[in-house]
Amino acid sequence: MDKFFEIPILYDYYGDFLTDKQKQAIYFYYNLNYSLAEIGEKMGITRQGVRDTLVRSEEALYNFEEKLKLVEKFNRINKVISDSITGLKKAQDHISDRIAVDEIKKVQAELEGLLEEN
Repeated sequence: MDKFFEIPILYDYYGDFLTDKQKQAIYFYYNLNYSLAEIGEKMGITRQGVRDTLVRSEEALYNFEEKLKLVEKFNRINKVISDSITGLKKAQDHISDRIAVDEIKKVQAELEGLLEEN
């Protein structure tokens, strides 16, 4: 996956573990698309200082994910829920018992609600 998609996701999960300076650099670079020079100007550090801060911040975020695997677990859970919804929809087509179909629809709606929350 492209770093410009990965880092903001990792930041959403682990950003609170970064220093304020690291948070600010990541936010300016990935969310506001500022250049290193613009970030340096805002933060009062050199362009090289910004680059070093970004590199350390990115490494920290990747290390958190490597150890905690929250993003991986989230994606896996969403896939299981999505696959379960698909399976329930297919099962409805083969069941003639109205009560069973209603129960399946209820479970399906609950799973869809979980997906929407995420």
